[in-house]
This record gives sequence, C-alpha cells and structure tokens, in this order.
Amino acid sequence: MSRIILNTKIWLFVLLFGMSFSAWAQSDDFNTWTKFKVNHKIDSCFSVSGDLEFRMKDDVSRLDRWGLTAGGSYRPYSFLNFGVGYEAHLLNLGDSDWKLRHRYHISATANFRYQWLKVSLRERFQQTFDRGDSETRLRSRLKLSYAPTKGIVSPYFSVEIYQSLDDTSFWRADRMRYRPGVEIALAKRWSLDAFYCCQYASSQGRHIAGIEVGYSF
Repeated sequence: MSRIILNTKIWLFVLLFGMSFSAWAQSDDFNTWTKFKVNHKIDSCFSVSGDLEFRMKDDVSRLDRWGLTAGGSYRPYSFLNFGVGYEAHLLNLGDSDWKLRHRYHISATANFRYQWLKVSLRERFQQTFDRGDSETRLRSRLKLSYAPTKGIVSPYFSVEIYQSLDDTSFWRADRMRYRPGVEIALAKRWSLDAFYCCQYASSQGRHIAGIEVGYSF
C-alpha cells in the first residue's frame, strides 16, 4: 500500500513539474470554460449524451466559442468503453466575424481500479473541418482519480497529449494539457466537475478555469 502511495506521489510530482514549466515558458492567456452535459443510459451497455459549452478568452474579456456536441457510447465490459461524437463550434474571430467548424471523434477508454485509486486511459481520434480545410489529431489521456467507496468527492489529475496526424512528424506533441480537478456528486442525477487546466501549445499557452455540470437519467 505504501509503495502505491509513493508511486502516485512521484507521478503527480512529475506531471505538476511539467505543468509549471510549460506555464512559464511563454506568454499565456487566462480562459474560462463552462459546460452543461446531459447523459441518458439506454441499458447496461448503451448510452447517448449531449453537451452545450461556451468559452471565454483574452483574459476573460471576449467570448471564444460556443460548442454543441452529440454522441453515444457502448460499454461491452465494465472496464472498457467505446464512444463516437459530433461537434459543432461557432468561433469568434473578432470584429463581429464568426465562423462555424465541424468535428467528429472516435474514442476508446479503459478503466482500472485498485482500492481508492482509479486509472483511466483514453485514446481519441478526431478530425475537424474548417472552411474546406481539415485537421486530424490523436489525443492520448491518462487520468488518475481518488475514488472512495463512500463519499461524494473525487479529486483527480489528468495529462493529455495532442499529436498531429497531418504531417510526418507523428511523435511531435502538438498540444499538452495538465488538468487537476474535483468531481462532486451533487445529487442522484446531478454532478459537478470543477477544474484548472494548463494548456501548452506552440502558439500560446492557456490557463483555464472550468466548470462542468452534468445531468444523468
């Protein structure tokens, strides 16, 4: 047990160090993300979901984008989940100019649990269409959560790597996200996810404070 706790602390230290380094490596912008999620469980294997999100940018002085997502998931085993989704984003270009872009994604998620520690590994393929251009990425995420058998609060930390599939440099990290947060079961059907995300990209870094409210039925 003590070895598991030690290994977890080492992982968190490494990830937090990387987050701090990337945070000071460039000129950053402070953003906020707000999302409302609805999930309907059809049976023990299938479920459908929908999200509505809006984001603020330029140190929370300007609306960044509106987003709408619809998707579904299939869970053949308790530890494995497959998902598909479609997203529409309305982006603010400034000077009263907006543009609409589309995206689809396919994902596979494996979950493992040992006592209070929950480990989640997700691979997501996504393709975005923007005014005739397309962008293809592979997103790999590792998430560590404290998941007590009793209680409504679950702190977590995740790190996510974006890799571009549009060029030959596959192993080049196009974007990195470090995200500590806490998930709270507010009621039987309602949940809350409050987080801070540090995003590193070659163009500009972002510090993001976010809230996600979920409703399941």
